Amino acid sequence: MIFTSPQFVLFFVIFFLIYGALEGRARKWFLLIASYYFYASWNTAFLLLIIASTLVDFYVGARLADSEDEQRRKRLLILSIVINLGALGFFKYFNFFIDSAITGLAALGFKAHAPTLSIILPVGISFYTFQTMSYTIDIYRRKLAPTPKLLDFALYVAFFPQLVAGPIERAAHLLPQLVNLDDRKADLSGWGLIALGVFKKAVIADNVAALVEMTYTQPQDVYAPALWLGTYAFAIQIYCDFSGYSDIAVGLGRLLGLDIVQNFKAPYAAEGPSDFWRRWHISLSSWLRDYLYIALGGNRGGWFYVRRNLMLTMLLGGLWHGAAWNFVLWGAWHGLLLIALRPRIFSDLRAWMDRRWWSRWGGLILRRFAFFHLVMISWALFRAASLKDSLIVVGKLIDFTAWDLSGWLQAVSASGEGRYLAMMAGGMAALVLLQNLWPVGSHRLVALLWRAPAPLRFVVIVALLYSAALLSPEKPPPFIYFQF
Repeated sequence: MIFTSPQFVLFFVIFFLIYGALEGRARKWFLLIASYYFYASWNTAFLLLIIASTLVDFYVGARLADSEDEQRRKRLLILSIVINLGALGFFKYFNFFIDSAITGLAALGFKAHAPTLSIILPVGISFYTFQTMSYTIDIYRRKLAPTPKLLDFALYVAFFPQLVAGPIERAAHLLPQLVNLDDRKADLSGWGLIALGVFKKAVIADNVAALVEMTYTQPQDVYAPALWLGTYAFAIQIYCDFSGYSDIAVGLGRLLGLDIVQNFKAPYAAEGPSDFWRRWHISLSSWLRDYLYIALGGNRGGWFYVRRNLMLTMLLGGLWHGAAWNFVLWGAWHGLLLIALRPRIFSDLRAWMDRRWWSRWGGLILRRFAFFHLVMISWALFRAASLKDSLIVVGKLIDFTAWDLSGWLQAVSASGEGRYLAMMAGGMAALVLLQNLWPVGSHRLVALLWRAPAPLRFVVIVALLYSAALLSPEKPPPFIYFQF
């Protein structure tokens, strides 16, 4: 059951009608049951995994707060981390590590065979695992008091709008809202975010998906200019797909009177790597910073240790996205960008560019243009079906001497797809240009809409939803981040 499906629309209408009629513990229990039902629509058996994770971390959190023995507290934290990462590692990475080990041994001349288990990846496991881990880590660090009620904590873990693809909520932000659920008042601007998110997903992301698939299925047979176009298309697809999901999640939360963190802020207007990660998947990048990078030492230590911490953080961030080496390579690329363009180095480069390129605006435009294309290289690594394909794609993208522009144009002309490709390219360029002219998040756009008269707000929301119903593909693909 995905947000843009008729099944979810029916689910939410029924849910909202009943939810509004309840109060107190009855409202909380109903929200929890509805959240479990929502998750069970994918695979009922995996409900046990969420319940187990909830019970473990609720128990560990309570014991951490009760104990003053630092050794015992450390053992409890290790227990939580081992159980959570153990479940994540088994379901997501078991076959990956086994296959990688066998391949490595084969390269050294040793033959090894191991049965590959048919393991189904529980949807959303990467998201709720990080969410429950942050709870116990914050209690261990004495930054958070545990919630005394299991019902409230279970709601925090299973809250359906952001359960399967984030944003990754911190307990300090979401739990107090769930504890005082009856005091929360519905914010109708959530309809604006829902409509915008549905439009992004159904009209933009799902329609450019065909162009992406066309260029990345057999990249070795595709002209380099077509691969660039397909990579631009994937950049638009993954942004509109994932930010669309986040907008819907935040909008649903607002209708229930809950404030969910914003996850995107015009990422393609970033000037450099640090700026990009303050704009892209903000809840994950801040999680990696607070619970991994700082735990590794952060900016403390010498030249080598700081860069080691950056690279390890991004490598593990890449691996978090999927059990494949191209995701690791994607993380390594972003790690290299963060190392090469450290804040001090980047500020010196920015000052030089502002002096060199006519003015501050000239330098800004050049920085955004250059970094946008460095991000495109990362998306090529991310989208490729395998490590081999990722190397083929990147090789074609950066080898301008091997471009056959005339051959591609002739092929496009012969296929009759020229008008379609030109329209797609124009639309994608317009979206990136809009982000650069007005680099704000969806919540700012909706806040602007909510200053308009109510009839205009109604017309805009209906127009967005009607466009989504009219222009959505017959068989829309699922949200991209469901696989992570």
